[in-house]
Amino acid sequence: MLKLNLPYPPSINHYWRRAGNRTIISREGRDYRSRVVDLLRRKRIETITGQLSVEVQVAPPDRRRRDLDNILKALLDSLQHGGAYEDDFQIARLLVERIEPAKNGKAIVTIRELPTPDLENANRKFRSCLKCQQEFVSRGPGNRICSRCSAENAELSPLAPIARGQKRLNGEVI
Repeated sequence: MLKLNLPYPPSINHYWRRAGNRTIISREGRDYRSRVVDLLRRKRIETITGQLSVEVQVAPPDRRRRDLDNILKALLDSLQHGGAYEDDFQIARLLVERIEPAKNGKAIVTIRELPTPDLENANRKFRSCLKCQQEFVSRGPGNRICSRCSAENAELSPLAPIARGQKRLNGEVI
């Protein structure tokens, strides 16, 4: 897992510029990308090669109305350019959330490599555990808690299993 505190990215409206008949990344976009690349280089981030889950929390610099989707291009391309991952095509899950404004704005990015399912589990889906929020391979639609949390629940439960058709009242089988 990789967690980064990044500067607030420029909007897509300010990311591209026209130069004659060419479209290029603006000076603001290039400056942002170089800041992200420098930060990743200082942290000595290793490139992630598998499928990714990316969570972005955006704290804008003020309370003006902004579209969240307008900042994703600059942010994700800068992370790719800095070597956090090989290609943004690897992103299989993307969650973007706006949080309270912060001075000068910021983006908190969490990148997780998703487990690679084997052929035996090909029909199973990735889910987030309802208890710990970690990604896991689900065994079906009713499987919403990972095996680690299921084991913890079993240890904490003082109730013995009951037969089909029986009920409990205040913990006692009736």
